[in-house]
Amino acid sequence: SEYTFHCWCGAHGNGHELVGGQKTIRCDLCGNWSHVACQGGGRASNLHLKAEFYCDGCSTQHSKAVAPSRNRQATRKKKIAPLETRLIAGKGALARLGKYWYPVQLIQSHWQVIWWHSCKFPSSIGSPPSDVAQGDLMDELWQDRTKRHKIRLGEWVHSWDTPHEEDLIQNFMSAPVSKELDVILRPHIASLQRLLDSPNLNQDEAERYPVLDFIICSKKKPDGVGAYSIPFCEDISSRKYAKIAHWFSDNIPGAPSQVQKWLGGMPLVHAFTLVVAHRKAGKFKKCAQAQNEEWHDSELLRMAWADLMISYPTDSFVADVDLECLTALEARMFEDSKEAGAA
Repeated sequence: SEYTFHCWCGAHGNGHELVGGQKTIRCDLCGNWSHVACQGGGRASNLHLKAEFYCDGCSTQHSKAVAPSRNRQATRKKKIAPLETRLIAGKGALARLGKYWYPVQLIQSHWQVIWWHSCKFPSSIGSPPSDVAQGDLMDELWQDRTKRHKIRLGEWVHSWDTPHEEDLIQNFMSAPVSKELDVILRPHIASLQRLLDSPNLNQDEAERYPVLDFIICSKKKPDGVGAYSIPFCEDISSRKYAKIAHWFSDNIPGAPSQVQKWLGGMPLVHAFTLVVAHRKAGKFKKCAQAQNEEWHDSELLRMAWADLMISYPTDSFVADVDLECLTALEARMFEDSKEAGAA
């Protein structure tokens, strides 16, 4: 049977489809399930079976940017626990790739990781592995000057230089465009340009463009530049939004001079629909077969549009758990204090 999954990272829906093989935990207050690794500072790892747990959304005592505890009265160093016990799911760590070390989020042993998305790997290395041996992992090396001097840090964009969500969309041309995104959208350049230049708002086109059906049925009116503002949710994050907008500007003739007409409007939202249709085609096809519905391209787009327009609770908050993890790691890595030890 289905169970409610509503994680701090934004994953929301049927838990059987969203856990992704990760360990999960249930909040004793709201009852929602979430990823263990998405709870800040690794605090959901290694809990006693009978211990109460409040998720990050419910807990008022948990600080998301976990700062190191300071005891200014302490005169002696505390004994440092072995590294293998300090590496826990949800914490930030450093992973070795080649001869350099880069930040990762620990997902679960032995050891599945997510690399910080703004690591600047040498071009000769290629894609980093999702599984890393424990011998290639290191934490912030609190109070361990000797080991700190033995590792060589790679290059990455630090947490304090990472743009906020609203900046990503405003500066969409700086977002990298993946080859996968180009493969998905390139066959649809003509239809996307048609929506930009001269959209035909009649019901005959609704099957090809679900966004048109939405505009017609909702009786939306264009704004001063002839654009239609379209609300949407799903899992199109600000980062994905910016990447798709960058592709749109680069590949649709006339787009750079008409940004106000398509950014957040009908042509770009149709591009979102195409991306969702591609990435979730298998899931949608199974749903249609289970309901004995006829399967064709227009049905795929209809289901992608419905998925795109899912209304999530208005009080839900999606955290950038990767950024939170890096912020906590760097706070301890670069802190200048007696507690941290000599650099």
